[in-house]
Amino acid sequence: MAPKFTLKKILSLADGRYSTDEKGLSLKVHGVRRSWIYRYTFAGKRQEVNIGNARDVSHQKAIERVTKIKLDLIDGKDPKAKCESFQAGSAIKFEDFYESAINEIASVKLWRNKKHAQQWLNTVRDYAVPGLSGIEVRNITVNDIARVLKPIWTTKTETASRVRGRLESIFSYAILTGVYTQANPAVWKGALEMLLPPVSKVKRVVHHESMSHAELRGKIGLLYPPTGPARALIVFTILAACRIGESAPAKWDEIDFEKKIWTVPPERRKDGKSEGHRVPLTAHMIDLLNRLPRKSEYIFASHEGHVSRESPRVLIQRLLKTNATMHGMRSTFRDWAAENLIHDVLAEKQLMHATGSEVVQAYQRSDLLEKRRPMMEQWDSYLFSSSE
Repeated sequence: MAPKFTLKKILSLADGRYSTDEKGLSLKVHGVRRSWIYRYTFAGKRQEVNIGNARDVSHQKAIERVTKIKLDLIDGKDPKAKCESFQAGSAIKFEDFYESAINEIASVKLWRNKKHAQQWLNTVRDYAVPGLSGIEVRNITVNDIARVLKPIWTTKTETASRVRGRLESIFSYAILTGVYTQANPAVWKGALEMLLPPVSKVKRVVHHESMSHAELRGKIGLLYPPTGPARALIVFTILAACRIGESAPAKWDEIDFEKKIWTVPPERRKDGKSEGHRVPLTAHMIDLLNRLPRKSEYIFASHEGHVSRESPRVLIQRLLKTNATMHGMRSTFRDWAAENLIHDVLAEKQLMHATGSEVVQAYQRSDLLEKRRPMMEQWDSYLFSSSE
């Protein structure tokens, strides 16, 4: 059973004594103080000891300390010295703190994608923990953060920038919970900006490679009719002007053949909106779907479940003789729309981009599906007009 006292809960409790699932272990709250208290019997006498500040020592860590005390008792040793050492070294170290902090941040932010929290954990573990391991959270300085980031700041700039932002959030949480009492050491302005060069000066912006719509029009016949699920996925994604991460895991129950609509579920939306994104199905999209066998819940089925996001890139390079990416095909669609005087709002809605100011977005909530349908049929007709 997972420990029930998270740091967030510990800090919210009123004065009192709270029992835990671990026999003899309780949490004592008095004013701003939160202490783990353990009661045990040694040499016939009842003892009560403080085994750590609950702001610094997690519930799980407290249970581990109780286990060590019990081992001493089994061996007939007085655990008093061990308890005193716990109190002396109770301040939490970074490697024992960051994971619980990220989990708390994830619960507050309501991240729907579990991979997002895992990415935070992975990057902090791989790039920050090695340099901050063994240091108590309360003693970490801006120089420590800079020392961690410098090795990757110019070679892996985007990753380094993300790590910095995630460390800033972790230390904001540490400040909020009383674990850290100084100014946030991971903020950029007024701190790290004095120790590291600006991201804009060291990061080279690399756009997804694309191809002209005329070139795509001339080559799409190499992919259609599709001879396998990977080719079908490429064509479907191009015609929908969507992201490969939205189309690769598409399932048959997302397709409404009668209304000619494919609905991307909320969990695959990059913008985080709670409703599905509706995509009008064009003539060739419907024809493509009717050609595919329905042997799996996935439309673009493979022996691993569905076609991977990487397979189309390899096929495009081999068949179309281009380095254009699937994401670059969205740029191709956007260029075509602009050159054909398609209204920006319709094109951006299709790409699942936000349009207008926050005020405009608050009032203009329609997805303009039926307004987008003629645009996508026109895109379909244009691409296949020279290949059939």
